[in-house]
Amino acid sequence: MSRRTMLVLAALLCACHAPVAAQAPAPQPSAAPVVSRIVTYASEDVEVTPDRAVVTFSVETRGRTAAAAGTENARIQSAVLDTLRRLGIASAQLRTQGVSINPEYEYPREGGRPTVVGYQAANSIQVELRQVAQIGPAIDAGLSRGATNVGGLRFFASSTEAATRDALRRAVAKARADADAIAEAAGGRITGVVVISSSPSAPMPVQEMAPMLTMRAMDKAAPTPIETGTLRFSVSVEATFVFSAR
Repeated sequence: MSRRTMLVLAALLCACHAPVAAQAPAPQPSAAPVVSRIVTYASEDVEVTPDRAVVTFSVETRGRTAAAAGTENARIQSAVLDTLRRLGIASAQLRTQGVSINPEYEYPREGGRPTVVGYQAANSIQVELRQVAQIGPAIDAGLSRGATNVGGLRFFASSTEAATRDALRRAVAKARADADAIAEAAGGRITGVVVISSSPSAPMPVQEMAPMLTMRAMDKAAPTPIETGTLRFSVSVEATFVFSAR
């Protein structure tokens, strides 16, 4: 065996008998501290006065032909639109909701195929009224120029967003006050906020246009009465707070 080979074997033997360094145990994850929490709920009612509305005007006409029914319908609806514009309602506040022309059938008593006896044309427009004082005059004007149906009256308030935020502030303050009371009764205090969520509800419409209201508007001696009332809805919050014992 050569001297070089002997030196290599000696180095390997030394490496095999070298003491092995002890490995430190892997650190164990520490348990997360337990955080005590208090959850409270609160709600606040919102009431706002409407200052705008939308209403739908419809015109229905009949004719022996589809062209005749459509032409008559267009004439009347144009007159309705013109009178609404004269009240100060801009074109941007007028939107066509639907236009249709359908045949009308007559069915034989003894059975058999029905025959077309005429056509019915319908055209409806939705009108945005940015002043509640315009509602009654707009309804009366539309009916006086040939609108056959008025309906879908809904009220809105431009102050809804501000009123909702104010109600949310009150609801959060109420939820915090309830949490403080619970914490004090338990011998501790609130030290932080984990999460607060809100769920505002949609304002409920005051009313929908009733058929009797539409009929009453046809009497020129009795202008259409409009009572806006108020819009009512509520907001609610769920709040989670950190509780700490004194």
